[in-house]
Amino acid sequence: MIAIFTLAMAGQTQAVDRLPIEDFAREPSTNWAKLSPDGKRLAFLREYGNRATLHVAEIDDNKLSRLDVGEAELVNDARKEVSDFNWISDRRLVVTTTVWDMFYGVMATNWNGGQTVPISGLEDNQITLNSGKLYAREVIHTFNDADQTILMLDRHEGGPGNPNRPDILRVDTLNGHFHVEVKNPGEVARWGLDFDGVARLGILSHGEQSGVIYRGNAEAPWRTILPLHNRGGGMRPLGFDRASGKVLVAALTPEKRWTVFPLDPATGALGEPLLSDPEYDIVPEGLGNVAGVGLVSLIFSRTKQSLAGIRYFQEAPHMKWFDKEYAGYQMAIDRAMPDTVNMLAGSSRDEKRLLWLSFSDQNPGTYMLMDVATHKLKLLGGRMNWIKPEQMAPMLLVKYHARDGLVIHGYLTVPVGHQPKGLPLVVMPHGGPWVRDVWGFNPLVQLLANRGYAVLQMNYRGSPGYGEELFRKARRQIGREIQDDIEDATRWAIAAGVADPQHIAIMGGSYGGYSTLFGLGHNPELYRCGISLAGVTDWPAIFDSRRGDPDYKQANMHWRREIGDPDRDKEMLESISPVNFPEKIVAPVLIIQGKDDRTVPQDQAKRMIAALDKTGRKPESLFISGLGHSFGNEKQRTEIFKAVDKFLETNLGPGVK
Repeated sequence: MIAIFTLAMAGQTQAVDRLPIEDFAREPSTNWAKLSPDGKRLAFLREYGNRATLHVAEIDDNKLSRLDVGEAELVNDARKEVSDFNWISDRRLVVTTTVWDMFYGVMATNWNGGQTVPISGLEDNQITLNSGKLYAREVIHTFNDADQTILMLDRHEGGPGNPNRPDILRVDTLNGHFHVEVKNPGEVARWGLDFDGVARLGILSHGEQSGVIYRGNAEAPWRTILPLHNRGGGMRPLGFDRASGKVLVAALTPEKRWTVFPLDPATGALGEPLLSDPEYDIVPEGLGNVAGVGLVSLIFSRTKQSLAGIRYFQEAPHMKWFDKEYAGYQMAIDRAMPDTVNMLAGSSRDEKRLLWLSFSDQNPGTYMLMDVATHKLKLLGGRMNWIKPEQMAPMLLVKYHARDGLVIHGYLTVPVGHQPKGLPLVVMPHGGPWVRDVWGFNPLVQLLANRGYAVLQMNYRGSPGYGEELFRKARRQIGREIQDDIEDATRWAIAAGVADPQHIAIMGGSYGGYSTLFGLGHNPELYRCGISLAGVTDWPAIFDSRRGDPDYKQANMHWRREIGDPDRDKEMLESISPVNFPEKIVAPVLIIQGKDDRTVPQDQAKRMIAALDKTGRKPESLFISGLGHSFGNEKQRTEIFKAVDKFLETNLGPGVK
């Protein structure tokens, strides 16, 4: 059974010319944009000097500033860049920096670069807590007060303590001083804060058991309103609706779908869900974002201190407004921008200026400013203005049945001007594995479609958004049923007539790179060639490489539970590691690896290359200096895209014209 349909406007009926690879590899000129609380400035990321750099535009004066976050003094031969930021007042921001795509530190700075103060991580090697390093990186509340203070989670990554039992810190961004605002009583995994920044809800977690503690204000004692108990799924705090007096939490429906419930703080009882769907989660974790705008979120009105709406995602973004004013704003932007999905990306403190991101599968996105008082829209900037949407390929939605009957959702991108029939196909499993592919503009997918290849992406079991059952079915199924889902997607494409069975490639990054190598070894009859980008090749070795690394303290616990324990399950992990079955891989392989990847170290690629070399089928390889666990900067991305393009044309054959 198959269902294919498109969510976007129809593309051109005629094929388009081959576009320059550089067009797809270029970094967005305006990205991750955020509006200041007074609505007068727009902060955003733009590449400068081959690194992501923070810029601030003065909206009414058309002035632009670029902030210099300095060099990575404590890491040799590394370039520091900005990965995230948040306004904490009209003039001040807190900035997260990275090196090789790994967390470096947090600093605070004025919008013009003045009064820069280190907060945590390697930004300041003098900051300590409990004789350990402070690695707090999550800002959970901004006060906009004279002291410029913020609240952050401390997960004890640099010292003793459980990363799943965070404390709450209050940090003065003018001098870097901090203290513990709320000490974890011992079992709290998640905190819920009200509009004033007071922690009033704690979600307890102990193994499979969960519970809730609550207090009415900062001086009140904590009381247990739901004791620890196995409820078949925990809760997550989502916010406070002061107008109704309810706490909003994420919990499972009887159909095992995550959605929004009001929680009565007096009794712990859940009310009726505010929004639900029998097939999809409304508020799953791990769904990601588009240019920093979350695909799943609750939007609150600060002026009314109430829930305004819920943004959720099925196979594309949707919005449910409870506030009539915001519903009217949505109607206005949709009329003005009819061919895009229009998501609220931020607002001024008084909610008189609204920032919107308008995008689609064929359009990288445009930022618009809505002035509520004047009823005017102002174009602030396009993310990739050189991309012409009419030249891009639409993403079609697909569904197929896995061999055990499970329904798997995915996306099929077809070259412009062609029907989904008998096409050369690139199968592209996503990374993670506990993330997912989403509908939207993907430069690599669009490059492949422009070159005449169809691209098939599947959200195999373990992908969030389709209910707890599908998510949990992936536990300890790496190299097993997850791979079956990927193989079944390929066989579906052949049976449905979408793919030319003699011209199918497989490629992916990170876990997708692992899936590529696994698929080439276990289904050699399906794939003509494969490309692994930073793929895992040896599971026991990658577990060993992460022992003792504070950045993976929490990740290691998760991987051992979900994948396997390297001490107890070593034989199993070895059996599903591609480095141990190189003789089964007979198709041409391209291995692309960042030399400075700390997530999947380059040793993983070297092990695979050596193993294949011993069989007499040495793969092509590309090692890139200064590249972490990503596509990197524009120069690095161009090099990767060119290598992919050349390899596919040589080994898969030219795409349709």
